[in-house]
Amino acid sequence: MKTFHCAIEVTKSFHALTLLPCLPRLSEIIFMKGREMNSPSCKARRRALAAAALGLAGLGVAHASDAWPSKPITIVSPYPAGGITDLLSRIVGEELAKALGQQVLVENRTGASGAIAHASVAKAPADGYTLIMGGSAPTAITPALNKGASYGPKDFEPIGYVAELPIVLNTHPSVPGTTASEFMAYVKANSGKLSCGHHGNGSSNQFACLTLARMTGTQIADIPYRGAPQVNTDLIAGRVQIYFGTLPTQLPLARDGKVKIIGITAPARAATGPDIPTLDEQGVTGLNFTSWNALYAPAGTPRPVIQRLSTELLKLLAKPEVRKRIEDTGSITRPGTPEALGRLTMAEFDNYRRMAAESGIKME
Repeated sequence: MKTFHCAIEVTKSFHALTLLPCLPRLSEIIFMKGREMNSPSCKARRRALAAAALGLAGLGVAHASDAWPSKPITIVSPYPAGGITDLLSRIVGEELAKALGQQVLVENRTGASGAIAHASVAKAPADGYTLIMGGSAPTAITPALNKGASYGPKDFEPIGYVAELPIVLNTHPSVPGTTASEFMAYVKANSGKLSCGHHGNGSSNQFACLTLARMTGTQIADIPYRGAPQVNTDLIAGRVQIYFGTLPTQLPLARDGKVKIIGITAPARAATGPDIPTLDEQGVTGLNFTSWNALYAPAGTPRPVIQRLSTELLKLLAKPEVRKRIEDTGSITRPGTPEALGRLTMAEFDNYRRMAAESGIKME
């Protein structure tokens, strides 16, 4: 009977990527005579062979991460062009392109309160070339409130916090009164006659509309739209009377007399709108909502890529001219680490899931 011996050939110099196609051959089992197959020397050689294969594979991944980015990057905006998320995506994209030496494109994938974009990016290759400008509503709140959502916070790698956007309660100018108490009295007296615009089923502002109806014991029609520009078109025209929108988007419209701001849905006044009182200080509690935007990648994106993106994001948010561009939109810059963003995202998810259970509000 012929005897086949173990053989391992080690080259002293190699290129990790060029050796990757050869890795399957390294793991082939070499047939041997039964006794030699189980000999200590051959067992040791097989262990060495397996370790070498794993080591070379790791080197190939590391090399691929080092080469990133080698082609254009896409930042997906879950909302339409012209909205605050779109503007932030473009500001960040322009600055990242300068820092990375690669083109950064912004693609608007709208609908379903940001769920369409998030479901798409969650399934995208985890290679650092597809990112999403997510945030409190689409990334954390929608999957917490809507059981039909096909994704959750764990489907994304946090990169960094970008900006905070205070939420304000708006009405059409024809709605009487200027204070929160006057507004609440009007809502109670007009059950079934008012409508509240929002960004789609499972969105945070739909939750706000439903919470308002529950607090007042009234019926308010909640009307879904693709995003803020579409809601505001109908709010200005009077086709909807109520909207919980971001301060950066609503403040210019209020200054022009096109909408009326009743108050901020946060515990404290916003630096970008210091003259606007909170609903809490006006005696209306239970309508506390905030919004923020942040950059994410699909889960499994290589850690070196996430760290590089995080580093560049922190650098660009530290630039005075970039901070001014963001703050000119009415947003507040909030730089932070991937770890801090991950904790914030999960906290928001858990908080809204708890509030939905306690209130009995369901969104399918």
